[in-house]
Amino acid sequence: MTQDWQNLQISPLLDIGILQILAVLCLIAVVVFALFRLRGTIWRGVVMVLVLLALLAPQFADQDREKLSDIVLVLVDRSASQEIGDRSEQTDETIKQLRDRFAGNDTIELRFEDVTGQSDTRMFAVVDRLLGGIPRERLGGIMMITDGQVHDVPPRLDLGAPLHVLITGHEDEHDRRLQIRQSADYGIVGKDAEFMVEAIDHDLAKGTPIAVRMLLEDGTEKEIYLPANEQHRISIPVPHAGPVLAELRMDEIEDETDQTNNRLILETTGVRDRLRVLLLSGEPHPGERAWRNLLRADPGVDLVHFTILRPPEKGDDTPINELALIPFPIRDLFEVRLRQFDLIIFDRYQMRGVLPAHYLEKVVDYVKWGGAALVVAGPEYIGADGLSSTVLNDLMPAVATGRIMEQPFVPRVNDAGRLHPVTAAIAGSPSTPPKWGRWYRQIETRTSDPDVMTLMTGADDMPLLTLQRVEEGRVAMLSSDQMWLWQRGHDGGGPVAELLRRLSHWLMKEPALDENTITTVRSADGESLILNWRKIGANPEIGSVINPETGEQVNAAFEKQPDQTWQAVVPMAERGLIRVRGRDLSDRTQTALHVDRDVLTAESRNTNSTPEILAGLVAQNDGYIGRIENGLPDFRHIPSDRVRHGLNWAGFLETDSYRTIVGGITNLLPIPLIALLIGAICLVGWRVESK
Repeated sequence: MTQDWQNLQISPLLDIGILQILAVLCLIAVVVFALFRLRGTIWRGVVMVLVLLALLAPQFADQDREKLSDIVLVLVDRSASQEIGDRSEQTDETIKQLRDRFAGNDTIELRFEDVTGQSDTRMFAVVDRLLGGIPRERLGGIMMITDGQVHDVPPRLDLGAPLHVLITGHEDEHDRRLQIRQSADYGIVGKDAEFMVEAIDHDLAKGTPIAVRMLLEDGTEKEIYLPANEQHRISIPVPHAGPVLAELRMDEIEDETDQTNNRLILETTGVRDRLRVLLLSGEPHPGERAWRNLLRADPGVDLVHFTILRPPEKGDDTPINELALIPFPIRDLFEVRLRQFDLIIFDRYQMRGVLPAHYLEKVVDYVKWGGAALVVAGPEYIGADGLSSTVLNDLMPAVATGRIMEQPFVPRVNDAGRLHPVTAAIAGSPSTPPKWGRWYRQIETRTSDPDVMTLMTGADDMPLLTLQRVEEGRVAMLSSDQMWLWQRGHDGGGPVAELLRRLSHWLMKEPALDENTITTVRSADGESLILNWRKIGANPEIGSVINPETGEQVNAAFEKQPDQTWQAVVPMAERGLIRVRGRDLSDRTQTALHVDRDVLTAESRNTNSTPEILAGLVAQNDGYIGRIENGLPDFRHIPSDRVRHGLNWAGFLETDSYRTIVGGITNLLPIPLIALLIGAICLVGWRVESK
């Protein structure tokens, strides 16, 4: 223990602000006494000083200081890239040597912290967290054991202590890889989406052709050549709306550190430039406004709408040029521009000599080629001039019996409709169906084709909304012309806008509304693919997955789930763009694509060990950086004002951090002693002044 003036301290009995005010008042009093030459000024001043000193309570603290150890943070990279080659063994051996080097050294405390990461390595986030839990004045330095592939390197860092980095791996490592330099977030359907990619192989001269295979969604594969170490523009077709995928694969080379970055997933979103809809209405009626308002409200739809205001056989003296606002461009629409439309709607249309019958044959060909047609059937559908007596009737998913059912009924979504994306969102639950308004007229229809999907039923459970795929196209039939009652809110109304929007977009092949789709997800352990099939029609049987590496097909059986979907678990640990196919009991197949978007993560994008990424920060903090394969540096404990590293050594700071050990407290002016002194001085002063 020591006792000197450095251990002198005060413990005021009153707030220090109050003591300051008292001291000022005492000083003023002494000055006044001196100016007026009052007797007893000296002893009164002495009493005031003694009282103030007593209130300050000066004391000696018997204390000593103990030197604290200097803390060195050692961050150990345990990310996925550290499992390459012998990097993990190098790391463990380095940790062992560090522990042996500082074993028994009480002046340095090594604190080890593992930094994990499968998709990236975030060393400096851990640095920030650890620095928040230690006194900065005890920081002797930070050491990182890593392959150098760190993904959260700040532009600047001032630690106030050296940053040393030991690099695992080997200087002669080889890793060719594909990297995307510019992506295409969106692509126009029917056109190509362009990407900028680079094939990197530093063992090849710049511009050397590298063979790369491109796998497209439709299963086709083609070989292209990319110039080594140069950015190159490539394009992929955008055949449909929604996600569009392709994969690039580059052959691996001998002794390559990692092969996962030899594959590159190209992904864009297909969008339609404009959806073109042709709406043909019969005589004006309330229902056509529902279609027109819906389609015109969609900014992505170009609507061409023709209404037959009156039949040609109506005889009067009205001039021909006044029978229509514009001439009906029959040839232009049904011969020249027909295949430019995405959807044709016949809304209570009648054959009254305006549209020649042979043009309907062109509509049938248009649908089979890949178009879409919707018929909204009213009483005129089964009339003498109705569409039921044309070739269009054979195209429809339901066949009219010739009977008109005129009775109140509430449209209902059936079991198939609860699974189909067109009606699933409006179906409600089976126990509590939605309360919709009533309709009062329906055309009786029958379905016989097993491929027909009846989603809604009406009077006497007759089919109300039926859908079907016809070769490359799609057709639908609404067997009532009274949906406009919902739009006007009759009897509570119904979800007419949502239903018509989903129906029209299904007809126009919106991927999100496809029925019988197979979705895929990687299992939790990463060793399998889980196939989920939302199936309408025959039950699923077998799910198949094509191994992207070997081309081998792996099968698994589907099992029904409580939510009425079907699931198959297929063993498949390989990653990338994987083709999936399901087959049902009717021998019909459904295909899908699974993509592992984590194939090329930040962690696997570049797996060559390198000191270059961290070299700048190490230099800013006067640290050492070197490869472990060349030997560990000599570690030294140095004063803070010395050079902190050399060619073959790394230093940790000797900090001035101490812990104070306090012993007994000695009061310099005990209260009883002060009281006696003040009493004696007062007696002496009274005695002197009384003479």
